[in-house]
Amino acid sequence: MEFIAFTYVGNFVDRKVIDGVVFNVFDEANRFFDERDLPLRFLYIGRLKLEPGYLINLTTADGKVMVYPLEALVELLYSRLLREMEGQQGIRMNKIFALTTFPLVSRNRYFDFYEKFLGIHETLLGLRMMMLSMKPFEPEGLSKLLTTAKSSGNLDADAKRLVKLKLRLFKDRLLKGVLHEVGHSFGLDHCHNRCVMNSPASMEEWDLRVPDYCDDCMAKLRAALKEGED
Repeated sequence: MEFIAFTYVGNFVDRKVIDGVVFNVFDEANRFFDERDLPLRFLYIGRLKLEPGYLINLTTADGKVMVYPLEALVELLYSRLLREMEGQQGIRMNKIFALTTFPLVSRNRYFDFYEKFLGIHETLLGLRMMMLSMKPFEPEGLSKLLTTAKSSGNLDADAKRLVKLKLRLFKDRLLKGVLHEVGHSFGLDHCHNRCVMNSPASMEEWDLRVPDYCDDCMAKLRAALKEGED
């Protein structure tokens, strides 16, 4: 069995809500692996806290956004993974996955400084750091509804149903994002089949993607996991 450490970074309008979203997504991912008899599981290692000074206020074509510097986050995740590996000796784990509530940027001049949809992989000394921004997957209007609920302490029945639907959509989008990045971490490329590895041009396209790998990608994933056991 191979394990991937997972954590999340940042803040949200409602901490209880984001906890529920994150844990539900990774629980569903583990259920996915179990149902398909894949020797792979996520292992929660706690929330990763970053000081406010890490955030950068960036002006983009979409307006001003708060972002995290990729290089700083990679260093923190690398250090955290090493610590977890020392404390979890006896299990196979050389990857860490972080969901972030803010987009990521890089100081590397050969890398696009800001992208709306951003999943990034970095490898240091054989250890793989995976990062995926949650913000682009958030359904429109969800934060406003949660802010209203938090400030007023109540929502009417229609608003509550809308929140429930938007949270379900949020989780579905994130689950597919997690499976997509996990696929990349085991060597899968983008494909053109009915598959979670089929990269979308828009979030509308992403909503049409199935939360599963096609037969070709599943076979490659199984082969990569088997190779890791040898």
